Amino acid sequence: MHRIKNLSKRPKFNSKDDNVFLDLQTKKAALKVSSSVVALLSYTTGDQELNQCSGVIVENDANNAHIVLTSANLLRRPREKGLLDDTLADSLKVIVYLYDGGSYVGEVCAYDFHFNIAWIRFQSDISLPTAILRQVDDYINVNPAQDNSFPLHPHSSHFNLVPGLPIVAVGRYFAKPFDLMAAPGQFILDRCDLDCKELFMGSCKTTSCGEGGALVNLSGEVIGITFYYDYGFTTPFMPINIARKSWEHYKRYGGLRRPSLGVVATNLYTADVSLIEKVIQKVPSICNGVLVEKVIQGSCADSAGLQLEDVIVECGGKTVLSFLEFLEMVWDKKVGDVLQLSIVRASQYDPIHVNMVVDEVAVEYFYHWPRK
Repeated sequence: MHRIKNLSKRPKFNSKDDNVFLDLQTKKAALKVSSSVVALLSYTTGDQELNQCSGVIVENDANNAHIVLTSANLLRRPREKGLLDDTLADSLKVIVYLYDGGSYVGEVCAYDFHFNIAWIRFQSDISLPTAILRQVDDYINVNPAQDNSFPLHPHSSHFNLVPGLPIVAVGRYFAKPFDLMAAPGQFILDRCDLDCKELFMGSCKTTSCGEGGALVNLSGEVIGITFYYDYGFTTPFMPINIARKSWEHYKRYGGLRRPSLGVVATNLYTADVSLIEKVIQKVPSICNGVLVEKVIQGSCADSAGLQLEDVIVECGGKTVLSFLEFLEMVWDKKVGDVLQLSIVRASQYDPIHVNMVVDEVAVEYFYHWPRK
């Protein structure tokens, strides 16, 4: 057992009134993933406590080496002014705590300060269960005239995220008896003020020690990784699709990808209703699309003439039905590949066709992640 030094207590999920009396569905969902949910503590120079997070075991091998997915805030060097550095803390040490109190030294395997996720490897005496991961489909039809156009989800094997869908944030406390924590909620369409537009929102009420923990559906399948920021909004989470794509690329090529077309974008359904109306008028068959919220100056999108509130409706000749689907289309291309996009612009009658070059997100454009 590793001793916990300089530990500052932080509240559990059940310090929130909504998490005191859990319904049976919430309990079952949390219990299905519980043996894969771990607590993590990180330390910097002089065994000074750095951060406390939760995480989920997503992979193991025949030698009992295990991979934990968690928040990269566990590893960051803190700085003043409320933000975190995009560098590893000095003399970093990570301890992983299991459901039974067993503890192991963790090794930083990979980390991505742009998407704020990290993978920690630890070696155990036995093989431990891995969580079931379920990619999500964020397609939501915004066109009432097309309600029956897609009787099946665009990704029928994915888990369809719709507003009001029950979800559960699951974490593990970092001190004896290493309690399992669960916070029920719903998927909501609210937006938070964080830079990262890939984040989705849930109404679960968690605490800071649950950051990096699993967001599960009622089947106990992990659909996202949770973050915690005490700024008045509820629980932002990173869809598991992005973590899965990142990890697969790392295992295959030894590095991480952050594909970019030089725009900040999100789903069309988040736009003002007046803009959605104009888009539907121009493309009556549209069900959803990708809304351009920002064009990065000097990027290929800037050179191609993309504008704020443009709506991407096709990519490489394929209809774009959701933001995550579009991101995967770009992710599967190499840097330097050319993609043809079809754009709907409210001020023009006909769709616009542009060629875009796939690039990587430059370090200076990494998302900023505030302290918890």
